[in-house]
Amino acid sequence: MAAVVPIAISILALALSSLVFVDSRRRHRRDLFLNIHEVMISADQYRGRQLLLAGSHDQNSIERLPDEVRANVSRAIAMYDTLGLYMKRGYLVDVFDMWGFPARRAWRAAEPFVERRRNAARGQPAYPYFRYLAERAESQRGVTEARLRDV
Repeated sequence: MAAVVPIAISILALALSSLVFVDSRRRHRRDLFLNIHEVMISADQYRGRQLLLAGSHDQNSIERLPDEVRANVSRAIAMYDTLGLYMKRGYLVDVFDMWGFPARRAWRAAEPFVERRRNAARGQPAYPYFRYLAERAESQRGVTEARLRDV
């Protein structure tokens, strides 16, 4: 009987530690999403996304863009790539409600920039995590839209 009390206390401590771990992981993911969301809605990122979506680009029009515009667009694309990396690594679970549609739309507009970067890197993948994010967002499209209708 005397051995049962320490075992029960140990099991209780293990259960409590597990709950604290799960809660802290959930909070960390939420905080990480909020931090990334803050960056995504910053003026610099917004400007880059608007410049990306402002018109249809091809290799010639990209070359004619001023350096500042090209840099803004590159930063916006790179941020989507970072968001995709975090998704693929499991740091973020579900960002599609907020960023799924913008990611799909931006990916279509960014394809000439991605191709340009791939050519400059001699065939190395360019923005692979952005591609991952856009493909996952496309596959989640119906689920996200149904969920938003329920809100």
